[in-house]
Amino acid sequence: MKIASILPYKENYTEKGAGAVALWISEFMRDSIYKKNTFVFGNTSNKKFLTKNYINININTINSRLSSTTKEYSNKIIKKIENRNFDIIELHNRPIMVKEFYKKISSKIILYFHNDPTSMKGAKTVNDRIFLLNSVDKIIFITKWVKKKFFEGLPNLSDNKTQIIYHSIDPFKKKIKKSKQIVFVGKLNESKGYDLYCKAMFKILDNNKDWIAYSIGEEKRFQNFPTHSRHKSLGQISHSKVLNYLSKSEIAIIPSKWEEPFGRTALEASSRGCATIISNKGGLPETTDYAIKLKRLDTRNIENETINLIKNKSLRKKIQLNSQKNIKHNLKKIH
Repeated sequence: MKIASILPYKENYTEKGAGAVALWISEFMRDSIYKKNTFVFGNTSNKKFLTKNYINININTINSRLSSTTKEYSNKIIKKIENRNFDIIELHNRPIMVKEFYKKISSKIILYFHNDPTSMKGAKTVNDRIFLLNSVDKIIFITKWVKKKFFEGLPNLSDNKTQIIYHSIDPFKKKIKKSKQIVFVGKLNESKGYDLYCKAMFKILDNNKDWIAYSIGEEKRFQNFPTHSRHKSLGQISHSKVLNYLSKSEIAIIPSKWEEPFGRTALEASSRGCATIISNKGGLPETTDYAIKLKRLDTRNIENETINLIKNKSLRKKIQLNSQKNIKHNLKKIH
């Protein structure tokens, strides 16, 4: 079985810049029986790729207003693969690319949705999604919520071509020594609730002088939210360093305002024994059974839930132990 796994051209398949999609592909492939015959296609200027079987596609029209970057990307990949006899083409998060591949490639096509389909070109309308169901060989959704969004507004159609495969990770079985620190991981913007996190830290850290807060991530259109003097921003760091901070942290907060399709950070934080606080948005509740779900998504509720965890050590430890012991999506169980 020979497989071509095609990333969105904006997805960075590198050690430092990898997002959830790139990490999931590289980790899933590690244990696949087809890993020697699987090739990952993407676009990046960085050379430190996550795996050796990566093929970089150079694009000339990025940020061009006159030409379609997606079309150039699709055509260049099609030229690369048309004579290599791939059995399966995996298209990740780009339904708009299906038409080009469907017309020009005879391989079976599997389409993966890692985000809300109704927000993506090529899947926004009912007709778009009916075309996808009729054209591809299989559609994979990363949560029940994402699948529900795909079928929203559609007539009563069969879902026998579809499957849910969650982003999954390896269990972390080591005993963890925790420090009195709180951590936020994600884009530093309002959609991720970073403004709420920053504001909540003032009261939390003022009332708990021996605790410290961290934020990990970046945002190209950065907004300079006021932060507490003991709230340290680490910027964009490698995935291994992110996991190290999660391992050392007592509490992780993921207060997303937008409908998260999944929420890998919540899964990773739980697996590293963080007492994790999440918003009840999109697929976030599907990441772990042991997170505290915010009843209201505001600063005061974040403050109250966090301070309660700080003061109630037995509750905090109970959540941490259950989270680490009972990882919901185990990478080794999905092959």
